[in-house]
Amino acid sequence: MRNITGQAVVDDDLYGRDYEIARLWEKLEQGEHILMLAPRRVGKTSLMLELDRAPRKNWDVIYVDVERGDSPADCIASIFAELATRPQYRSRFEAIPFSNAVKDVFGRLSVSVDTGILRVELKQAIGREWEHAADQLTARLTSLPSTGSNLLIIIDELPLLLSRMLRAEERKRDAELLLSRLRSWRQAPELRTRVRTLVGGSIGLEGVLRRSGLSGSINDLSPFRLDSWDRPTAVEFLKSLGGDYGFHLDERAIAHILDLLRDPVPYHVQLFFAALRDACKGQPSRVSSEVIERCFAERLAGASGTAHLDHYATRLEIAFDENEHEVARDILSRACRRAAGVNLAELEDLQQRSEQTFRSVLRDLEADGYIKHENSRLKFRSNLL
Repeated sequence: MRNITGQAVVDDDLYGRDYEIARLWEKLEQGEHILMLAPRRVGKTSLMLELDRAPRKNWDVIYVDVERGDSPADCIASIFAELATRPQYRSRFEAIPFSNAVKDVFGRLSVSVDTGILRVELKQAIGREWEHAADQLTARLTSLPSTGSNLLIIIDELPLLLSRMLRAEERKRDAELLLSRLRSWRQAPELRTRVRTLVGGSIGLEGVLRRSGLSGSINDLSPFRLDSWDRPTAVEFLKSLGGDYGFHLDERAIAHILDLLRDPVPYHVQLFFAALRDACKGQPSRVSSEVIERCFAERLAGASGTAHLDHYATRLEIAFDENEHEVARDILSRACRRAAGVNLAELEDLQQRSEQTFRSVLRDLEADGYIKHENSRLKFRSNLL
């Protein structure tokens, strides 16, 4: 097992998620479409990529990431690009009565085509005609044989794409239309036994749509909660990883690491192991309580750890509007002053400004893994964060 920090992990590097993978396949085979709910850095994308890497028998899986998109054409073009590189789907798409621009893109397809380049070219070719392209995609998926493989379409970072569109007044209508289109795919009787969708993102889709009054567009999705490792899993991970790297950690050192982190977010556990190994020059004999604490304070929580944590702040700016962002920052700044967090009674001034805004922001901060509600207090889930 490799300790990979920063990139998604699959296969032997994906640890402790056997149950979640089996449960996802169970839900998909029951005909459900899934909304993956997960805090930051717990391995959401890794699970998605693992489904793509090792699909079950009679399943085809495509994974599309629309994080950098800003229009429905990005989503439709991404799906087309992935399907067009699969021989069993490509021939059906070549027969679609597209515009000449799109036909030209398909006409230049090669076996070694880069899907990223293809996606960009298809988006440019589709342009504002994305609804027509979506209609044609629906028609071709409908014409697939009723027996044989099922198709799973995984759409990662859809909340970011929609949030970006909903912030621009001129694109709100397109965001609504895209949501409607995706819902119609999920509910079409002719696709029900052939196509499933799994949607997730690094900000909560529920919160994004609730603030725009569009929650009803995803009420047919089955929620799937992915959380941090439990402590026993984190302990076994550190033992296994230490064995594979020749950097064995005793139980006392492992307990100290997890106590400092408090919330065993897989990415944070991996970061801590990498930082501690480097600090000790790969020699387990150098591990001590003092080194572990210094490593946490300086390498993870200090200035050198900023690059690993900044995304928590930038995601708040994307997820919330200006007023909500101010409330979110205020809640977090008060909760971080004491290890025990802040009593809800101390936040009455924020509630009095707008009860609805306060409750909505609080709900999203909890769902996205920033804070937790415990005995009338709000405290950070992660000591590192």
